[in-house]
Amino acid sequence: MEERDRRYLRSDLLKRVSRSFYLSMRFLPGPMRGPISLGYLLARASDTLADTAAAPGELRRACLTQFRASLSETQADFPEFYARVMRDFAPHQTHEGERELLQRLPEVFEWLAGMSAKHRPAVVTVLEEITTGQDWDLEHFGKASAGKVAFCKTAEELETYTWRVAGCVGEFWTRIGFDSLGGKFAPAEAESDLMACGRALGQGLQLVNILRDLGEDLGNGRCYLPLAAWQAAGWEPQTTGPVPPDDILMTVASEWQQRCRQFLAQGHDYVKRLKKGRVRFATALPLILAEATLDRIELAGDAVLREKIKISRTEVRRAMWRAWRA
Repeated sequence: MEERDRRYLRSDLLKRVSRSFYLSMRFLPGPMRGPISLGYLLARASDTLADTAAAPGELRRACLTQFRASLSETQADFPEFYARVMRDFAPHQTHEGERELLQRLPEVFEWLAGMSAKHRPAVVTVLEEITTGQDWDLEHFGKASAGKVAFCKTAEELETYTWRVAGCVGEFWTRIGFDSLGGKFAPAEAESDLMACGRALGQGLQLVNILRDLGEDLGNGRCYLPLAAWQAAGWEPQTTGPVPPDDILMTVASEWQQRCRQFLAQGHDYVKRLKKGRVRFATALPLILAEATLDRIELAGDAVLREKIKISRTEVRRAMWRAWRA
């Protein structure tokens, strides 16, 4: 692959796919930026496949399986897989960046195939975990409907899910940081603590998304907050209706907001252990934005069930200033 093609993928395409993530990526040191950007593009591609509602659930799961198999080595059926993506997934994308990402999958996988032996195993490992979590999501919630809500069963099941789709990304970030920058990333003796705190940070970021999207998800028949928590709060789906009343919803949501705060607090511990500079900024920014989102979720109360919580551009600029000073 030509260097200019890699440059396009990790800059222009990344920006088109996610402006918020690009805010962090553009400040990462060069040795980290390549593998982290590639990991994000692959994760966003698999997430796009998993979320394409126009495609049947079993087709989405089959494509995720082919996607995962192609990570470790080029599969003989990759052309068939790509043709299926172009036929059954790409035409349904309303987000232009995601549509282009699917169109450029061969280039993204070519980038992965040519990545150095130092970084490629970490990229493959994190994507295998993420796609396993996405497959679990499709299996568990694929047939959910507004009239019959599907739930995570227990807190352990929810936290396993948040680890698979996001906590493992914190571990990946840490692994790439040490492999790329060594002591310029963080002190070597901090590695095991950073792995644990990075995992918690990723889980906290995912929980913010879950809490923000609670009302929308319930409307689509799925709830990631565990059934055991609803039952402990006094609600039984078999006897009191398919959706919990707002007072119980907010009681359970409040419990998980506190849990989310605990995860994000470990994120601050993570940031403090990093060397000052661009890596610390790039890591602190999503944490600060997540906390700002969680603040607004808590302030909104039960309105969060009906309104989409958004962070303004002014708040983003303020978060960037705080991240520079972290």
